[in-house]
Amino acid sequence: MSSPLFISWKRYQRRSDVLAEALGAEVAWRPSKATPKILRPFDYVAHTSNDLKLIRSRRPSFVVAQAQPHLSALAPYLGRVPYIVDAHNGQFQSWWRRVPSTASILRGAQLVLTHTAEADAIARAEFPGLRTLVVHDPLREIPPAPPRGWVFVVATVAPDEPMDVLIDAIEAMPDVPFATTAPLHRLPPPLRERAERLPNLTTLGFLDLPDYEAAVAAARAVVVLTDRDATQPSGACEALSACRPLVLSRTQTTEALFGSFATLVANQSDALVEGVRRAIAEDPAAAGRVAAAREAWMRRTDAELETLRSHVPARATA
Repeated sequence: MSSPLFISWKRYQRRSDVLAEALGAEVAWRPSKATPKILRPFDYVAHTSNDLKLIRSRRPSFVVAQAQPHLSALAPYLGRVPYIVDAHNGQFQSWWRRVPSTASILRGAQLVLTHTAEADAIARAEFPGLRTLVVHDPLREIPPAPPRGWVFVVATVAPDEPMDVLIDAIEAMPDVPFATTAPLHRLPPPLRERAERLPNLTTLGFLDLPDYEAAVAAARAVVVLTDRDATQPSGACEALSACRPLVLSRTQTTEALFGSFATLVANQSDALVEGVRRAIAEDPAAAGRVAAAREAWMRRTDAELETLRSHVPARATA
């Protein structure tokens, strides 16, 4: 048997990358080729076929599959290879939890990873008896980069991101430069047109990992917004990895995870404006708070990863 395999039906996702590295797994990235979502099922069929061929040729000791969609675990399920599901919040807080195959694939996993205690409780309520383990995003430190002066916005135009609030706030701060890799072309036309007219918003497009990390590390502050409960935003972990000031939507979960150093704001434009200005103001103690939070986070995830390794199928360690 060969080393573990991590299946991620994404172009890139930092959690998958860092988690795979921690488990000694090779990542199989499967970006979607079908742009219209109505054609996405054809992508899923192609991905599953390719994954099954890869599993049969490589014979990995175990597989980790990122969800949603849980269908990324269909290949190891069919191939009878031990597998773990890394379940992002959408798996349990969107329509994906109602897809007929969900229960059988999740229950067939050796373990289902959740990202927060709140998300874990939701998963267990949706699927009583499910074998779960909370593993927060492992951090891989992002080295410093020459300052660029911008506020970097981490966004993917996902349904839980209040992009209208973001555009309103950027519009209200013409003196503050912003940058983002968000695919603004996916916004509704009126909002997209407003975003494209903003002179203080630079759209960087998709960046290779070193360039993306440099863009985050060069920022005066990082902005991450979500209106979904129980969510641990990956962008907040990227800010922590780079030791940058963070402006983040306030929820019970974000307050518990990032409240020791982040500027937490309501999802309202005036609150976001105030939060950004507070985050970019001079504060000699800010760097120490972020560094202490990063060290504590890494200690916790190290312990979580040790627990995860103890659940790795016995065949994987033989």
